[in-house]
Amino acid sequence: MSALALALGSGGTASAQTKPKAPVSAAPQANPPPSSAQSPQANRASVDLLVPNTNGLAILIDNAIVALSQANVTGNYGVLHDLGSPDFQKLNSPQHLADVFAGLRQQSLNMTPLVLFQPRLLHPAAIDGKGILRITGFYETQPLQVHFNLGFQAVDGAWRLYEIAVWAAQA
Repeated sequence: MSALALALGSGGTASAQTKPKAPVSAAPQANPPPSSAQSPQANRASVDLLVPNTNGLAILIDNAIVALSQANVTGNYGVLHDLGSPDFQKLNSPQHLADVFAGLRQQSLNMTPLVLFQPRLLHPAAIDGKGILRITGFYETQPLQVHFNLGFQAVDGAWRLYEIAVWAAQA
């Protein structure tokens, strides 16, 4: 299986690349990898927010997954774009998001029912050195598991989507 991965250079240009078994991703990315991506607003309001509790994390994850699922079903990525942080919005137009997630959209995978399942985290959610809340895990479903790698940026006292990578794999 191959998927599109978004590579964003430090100059703000974006290109889609084909990578085998890589997650579909829309993320501000610089060299080094996204976990240390530099962002002008990454630390904005981060001191006011803590890592959410289990229910808060589930809400953030579910909202991001449902927004992506609805964008894939409708072909309208405007809401996913608007839910993102200002940095995410600057680097990802709705059309660009549609291009990046075309492969996932072609799979016709309705991810909305995932809200009935508790997401499983691969490691505890944490705020990195740039103030980005990192959440990585999957939904333990059959026959496919939906995996995610999400980043959220503190904006005006709330966590907003900063990066999203989602892919389905055999359980």
